[in-house]
Amino acid sequence: MEVVVCFTELVGLFLSLSGYVCCLVALIIPQWLTYSPGLLVSEYYQLGLWKTCVVQDVGLSVCQEYQTPLHITPQIRMGRVLVSLSVFLGALGFTASVPTLTCVKCLDETESHMKKMLALLGGILFAVSGILTFSSVSYFAYDTLVKFWDHNIPKDIPRWEFGDAMYAGWVGRFSILLGGIVLILSQFRTSQDSELK
Repeated sequence: MEVVVCFTELVGLFLSLSGYVCCLVALIIPQWLTYSPGLLVSEYYQLGLWKTCVVQDVGLSVCQEYQTPLHITPQIRMGRVLVSLSVFLGALGFTASVPTLTCVKCLDETESHMKKMLALLGGILFAVSGILTFSSVSYFAYDTLVKFWDHNIPKDIPRWEFGDAMYAGWVGRFSILLGGIVLILSQFRTSQDSELK
């Protein structure tokens, strides 16, 4: 039975790791929104949490960080805070989860209650991390869609569209949340097994 629990924990940790990487990518790359003016098809704009870029079709890109907090919209400020907090909580989740895996003999068996509590804490931190990323990316998407379908703007004017970082954030949210839930459920499985003995 210990092999099944070990496998379940490793699956949860792998899902959380892949989601964490996606959330980290969403935090770093400047591609939350893309904008192609339509007139000059040779260049388009990218908006990120930390900088904006102009990219030409030959592969050349010029990026500039936001100069003052006044240049930052509330959506970007909220995205920075929530996704940064999500990445931080994901790192804490790894710190709590890895030593408590059944496959890892870091803590001895006399501290099994402490091991379960730390593993549960790691799973909860992963789940909260996924929820924070989801709320940030979804609010950004909602705001973009509202502006995209605004009837006051003529149809011929180009609008911002979703970038790769938003998709990475959605995938990361799903994966890290699922990994956290699997880790939590694996700890309930180990408590049921110990009660049966």
